[in-house]
Amino acid sequence: PVEGSLSAPVVAEPISARAPLEAVSPRAWRALSVASLATVLVGFNSTATNIALDDIQSGFVGATAADVGWGVVGFFIGTAAFLPLAGRLADRIGRKRIFQLGLLVFALSAVFSATAGTVITLNLSRVLQAFAGAAILPSSLALVLPLFPESRRTTAVGLWSAAGPLGAGVAPGVAALILASSGWRIVYLVSAPIALLMFWAGWSLLKELPTPNDQQKLDLVGAAAGTVAIGAVVTAIMQGRVWGYTSLLTVVVAAVGVVSFTLFLVNSFRHPEPLLNLHLLRRRGVMVANTVNFLVGITSQSIWIVWPLFMKNVWNFTTLQVGMGVTLGPIAAGCSTLTFSRLADRIGSVGLCRLGTAIQVFAVTWHFTRLGSDVNFWSDFAPGIMLYGLGWGMSIPLLNGIALEWVEEKYFGETNGLFSTVRYVAAAIGTAAVFALLTVNSGVEALPYYDRILGFFLVASASGALAMWIRVGKSPKQTQMQS
Repeated sequence: PVEGSLSAPVVAEPISARAPLEAVSPRAWRALSVASLATVLVGFNSTATNIALDDIQSGFVGATAADVGWGVVGFFIGTAAFLPLAGRLADRIGRKRIFQLGLLVFALSAVFSATAGTVITLNLSRVLQAFAGAAILPSSLALVLPLFPESRRTTAVGLWSAAGPLGAGVAPGVAALILASSGWRIVYLVSAPIALLMFWAGWSLLKELPTPNDQQKLDLVGAAAGTVAIGAVVTAIMQGRVWGYTSLLTVVVAAVGVVSFTLFLVNSFRHPEPLLNLHLLRRRGVMVANTVNFLVGITSQSIWIVWPLFMKNVWNFTTLQVGMGVTLGPIAAGCSTLTFSRLADRIGSVGLCRLGTAIQVFAVTWHFTRLGSDVNFWSDFAPGIMLYGLGWGMSIPLLNGIALEWVEEKYFGETNGLFSTVRYVAAAIGTAAVFALLTVNSGVEALPYYDRILGFFLVASASGALAMWIRVGKSPKQTQMQS
C-alpha cells in the first residue's frame, strides 16, 4: 500500500521556497511535442463527429439518435475500460512499443469507421479506436516525463494534459470545414494518415525506457469488473429512457453495474498489482485532484455535444457557422493553458485550480440563464464558451500536476493512469446523460430539455468547484524542499 499523509496542514507556500526552474533539453521538448500531438489525435476523435450526428444518422437506414449516440459513448467507455490495462502492458513489453502499436491500430480503426456499412459496424470500429487511444495515452506521458527536471514537470504535465481535451474542443470546427466540402466519412478517414505520420515521428524521436523486472500477474478480474461496471451504468442511464427508469430491466442492469463496481474496488485493494492503484487515493493531493477531475469531467467533454446541437437545431446555424462558433472555446482554453501552466511552476497550482473551476461554474450559469430562442451569439453564447475555456485552461490541466506532486516518480505512470481513467469515466457518464435528458433537441420546444442538461452540468461543475476547496496542504516533496 502507498503511504501518505492525509492531514497535512495548509501552509501558504512562498515563491522563494520553490526549487529554481531548471533548463529543459531540446530532446525533451521534441518528445513532448510528439506525445502531445498523439493525444490531440485521440481527443479530436472523441468529439469530431459531434457536429455530424444528424448526417451520420441519415447515412444509415433506420438508425436512431441513440444508435448513433452509442458510437460517442462507446469511445469513452472503451478508452476508460482499456486505459489501465494498456498502462500495465506498456510496463511489461515496453512503453514505446505500446505507443507505436496504438498509433497503428488507430489508423486502421479510422479506415474501418470511414468505410462502415452499418451503424453497428461503425460503433464497433469506434470501440476499437478507443482501445487504440487508450494505448497511446499512458505510454506517451510515461515516455516523456522522465526527460524533464522535477521543477519543470508541472509545465510538461499541464501541456500534455491539455492536448487531448483541446483537440476535442477544436475538433467540431475542423470537422465543420471538412463537412462543408465532403461527407462525414472523411472526418474519420483524415485521422489515418495523421496517425501514420505520428508513428514515424515517434519511431524517430522517442526512446524506449527499461521495463521493471518484478512483474506481477495482470489484474484480469479488475479489467473485466471495471469494464462491466462502466458499461452497465452507462447503459442504464441511456436506455432507461426507453425501458423506463423504474423498469425491471433497467434496475437489473444498474444492479449489475453496482455489483461489478464493488467487485472492482475489493479486487483493487487486494490484488498485488491492481489495474488502478486505489491506495494512491490515500494521498490527499491525489484524492482531491481526482474528485474534482471526476465532477468537472462530467461536463468538460460532454458539453461539446450540447453546444453544436443547440446552435444547429435551435438557432438554425449552418454546419460551418457552428464549427466556427464553438472554436472560440478551445482558443480561450489554449491561451489559458499556455499562460497558467507556466505560472503554476512559480506560484503553485491549487489557487489557480480554485479560480478556474469557479469560472467554469459561472460560464455554465451564463448559458443556463441566457440561451433561448432569440439568436444572440455574441452577447449570449460567445461569453459563456470563452469563459468556460478560460476557466478550463486555468484548472483542469493543472489537476494532474497536483496529484503527481504527492507521489514518488515510480508512481507517475499509475497516478496518470488513474487520472486519465477517471476523466474518461466521467465523460462516458456525462455523454450518456446528454442522450438521456436531451430527448428533444430541435426547435423552440427543445428549450426545456436544454435547460435540463445545462442544469445537470451546472450541478456537476459546482460540485467540482466546491471539492477543490477540500484542504490540500503541502505535498511531501514541498515539505522536503523547505526542510
